[in-house]
Amino acid sequence: MNTKLFLLLFLSLLTVFMHAQDEPKEDKKFWIGPRFGLDVSTSTADLPALTEQLKQNYQVGLFMQMGRKIYFQPEIYYASYTTDAATNSKINFVKAPMLLGWQLFDIGLLSLHLNGGPSYFKKLDSDDKALINWEVGAGVNLLGFIAADLRYTFQKSSTNGFTQVEQLITNGGLVNLTVGLRL
Repeated sequence: MNTKLFLLLFLSLLTVFMHAQDEPKEDKKFWIGPRFGLDVSTSTADLPALTEQLKQNYQVGLFMQMGRKIYFQPEIYYASYTTDAATNSKINFVKAPMLLGWQLFDIGLLSLHLNGGPSYFKKLDSDDKALINWEVGAGVNLLGFIAADLRYTFQKSSTNGFTQVEQLITNGGLVNLTVGLRL
């Protein structure tokens, strides 16, 4: 799927579900909002290299969440990754996870959820083919409107998912932390 078609699909979904914003808060099953985050490559255990990644890698975008206990959550980000801190070489991506989630519990001020699904990666300013990787993770919603997620993006390789998680530091996947506002 090319980037323009994917963006069109995302915006279409946004338009279709905007009417759900008029529901009373206790019946609300649709949220939209900004999301900010960062990705850290797990291919290094070197603390200075990880610190550099935290300073220079970022992503900014939007998300939608449809449903309560079981939900669908498409997201779209502009992401920038530094490939060489010395030369300040960056790669910019469009990143779009399409997640299915399950809310484990909700006590009003705090709720915990699990989510996972495919994530579309397309390098900008390049003719490289888009990638689709898998993400899994967990997160919390605080005060009903702050959402924070920690996810792992599996690397495409012959190594199975369980082995990748066991070898988290050396397999080259990405750990992703995002925080957003549920409006």
